[in-house]
Amino acid sequence: MKTLLLSLLALLSLSAQAALTANIPQPEPLPPLYSYYRQLLTLALEKSGEDFTIHPVALNETQPQLALKLRDGKPINLFWAGTTREYERQLLPVRIPLLRGLSGFRLLLINQTRQQEFSRVQSLSELASFTGVQGIGWGDIDILKQAGLNISAAPSHTILDMLNRNQQVDYYPRSLVEAHAELTTATAQYPLLMAEPRLLLHYPFAIYFFVSPEYPELADALTLGLDRAYRDGSFIALFEQYPPIRASLPVLQQSRLRLDLANPDLTESTRTLPERYWHPGTRP
Repeated sequence: MKTLLLSLLALLSLSAQAALTANIPQPEPLPPLYSYYRQLLTLALEKSGEDFTIHPVALNETQPQLALKLRDGKPINLFWAGTTREYERQLLPVRIPLLRGLSGFRLLLINQTRQQEFSRVQSLSELASFTGVQGIGWGDIDILKQAGLNISAAPSHTILDMLNRNQQVDYYPRSLVEAHAELTTATAQYPLLMAEPRLLLHYPFAIYFFVSPEYPELADALTLGLDRAYRDGSFIALFEQYPPIRASLPVLQQSRLRLDLANPDLTESTRTLPERYWHPGTRP
């Protein structure tokens, strides 16, 4: 009996060790789409068929700082971010676009007092006379700069306040979904913010889960799980039912001046992903 009990305990111990653990950063305050990515992570791991736990780690750091920690696998082994060649080289990308390419359609968040100035913009060269801003280390800074735009970088948690005070920066390019979520939740705190009503930036872009090279089994499980979720419709259901996404999609039907930018940092692996992973009209 004692031998049997020890064997059972050993099996339970091995089972616990085999369970996947996703250690993810949890900043304060939470970014606008944090709950969506967290739900998608849970869905993917459930669909993988593996036992798993998700462990949030309190971290308020820039993306480059998080990427350094992710490379070593401590204290996090997974995060989500806009893809770059460097990230795909140093980390394990799960090459399934989490926002189905919508992250490349950008509204400009501005201070309401500046609307008349932006109403005269007819081209990228005219937009270049204004100063845009992105979070420090974000993957699309280089895309915007290579298009000739004047882009600065600031801690992401300070940007809305800077715009509301009309200080240092003129506009903040945000994906359709992020713009909707931020304007919905930040109106009381930042009453002068608005989405510029006439312009729409676009460049091919994808948000991926990135995994530490020390945890290839986690990357494999996410790839399998996300693909299964696409095939059985549960990914699309979550995507279409998530309120900020559902509310932002009509913007694509609006008559706006679309300014297209190239994305030279997009890898061939991302360009050749199956069409089913992209929202209509967003595939590179």
